[in-house]
Amino acid sequence: MKPTLRMAYGGILTGVSVALLLTASASPWSGWAFCISAGMVAAIPLAHRQVRLGLLVFAATGILSALIVPSKRFVTAYVLFFGLYPLVKYGIEQLRCLPLEWACKLAFAGLLAGLVLYLVRLGLLPLGGRVFGLPHRLLFAAALAGFAGYDIIFSRIIALFRIFFRGR
Repeated sequence: MKPTLRMAYGGILTGVSVALLLTASASPWSGWAFCISAGMVAAIPLAHRQVRLGLLVFAATGILSALIVPSKRFVTAYVLFFGLYPLVKYGIEQLRCLPLEWACKLAFAGLLAGLVLYLVRLGLLPLGGRVFGLPHRLLFAAALAGFAGYDIIFSRIIALFRIFFRGR
């Protein structure tokens, strides 16, 4: 791919991601679905081993979203997990050993879940309600189970990206 075409392609992917995060901010019922979708856009170049382009799309989306998206919870979720995870997943899957890959992925998810629980406990994240009144071990286990399901679905979506975005 020519450098100018790659730059335009990255700009389009970044624009789509930022638009999805803006839509997430404006949509109270389906905001998280748009946030997850914005994270999956960064996986399109990674599906074809264009790591540098995927990293640039992630970074540009994070910076632009921090500047213009009103709801910072979706920007934070994008930067800490949904946008970062495609890059982490790509790196981990280069190990080519399924048990080791899953151990690394679950370690990443565990660290992130632990960080979120710690920040909630300190009162720095405005999450709460009855859910965070549950024992932390239960919440941690539920986060890991949810992450495993997310990873399996995400792997299938990446396989579709490889089919739909051939030659890009």
